[in-house]
Amino acid sequence: MLMQPAANVERETLMELLKPSIDYVRHKKFRSGNYPSSLSNETDRLVHWCHGAPGVIHMLMQAYTVFKEDKYLKDAMECSDVIWQRGLLRKGYGICHGTSGNGYSFLSLYHLTQDKKYLYRACKFAEWCLDYGAHGCRIPDRPYSLFEGMAGAIHFLSDILVPEKSRFPAFELSPQMKENKEERNS
Repeated sequence: MLMQPAANVERETLMELLKPSIDYVRHKKFRSGNYPSSLSNETDRLVHWCHGAPGVIHMLMQAYTVFKEDKYLKDAMECSDVIWQRGLLRKGYGICHGTSGNGYSFLSLYHLTQDKKYLYRACKFAEWCLDYGAHGCRIPDRPYSLFEGMAGAIHFLSDILVPEKSRFPAFELSPQMKENKEERNS
């Protein structure tokens, strides 16, 4: 979040504080390409937006955008491969720890690279979500909520219809929001 332009964080702060932190997280990567669910956890198990590669991918894409270093994009692409292989979740359809959230990783990478492979992957995850209830997924504590439940899946499915305008809700800022902030600051 601090690397998004609307956060208005000075470049010096980004270089001194955030970049070393991002590189530290990068070095925690498992051989599989996944990341631990927390810094102290050494188990390569979870592949959710809130744990593992689907959460780290967004940080890596933003780091690539800000710092212009290919290592961040390369790692983001590796995260996408992990999500593609292990990201259809039986835990649910939501965006926090469900398949929809993992699908947003592909949409975000598609925005960044314009590589249709990532749009294809997002569409395949959306296709899986269209069979809502057919996969034996657990019922979340809040079955209609944005992050745990059906609302998140619906949001993801609607974003698939216009992928160029899609944004992970309450997390990614839209270009229009960024432009409006830049206009106010000038």
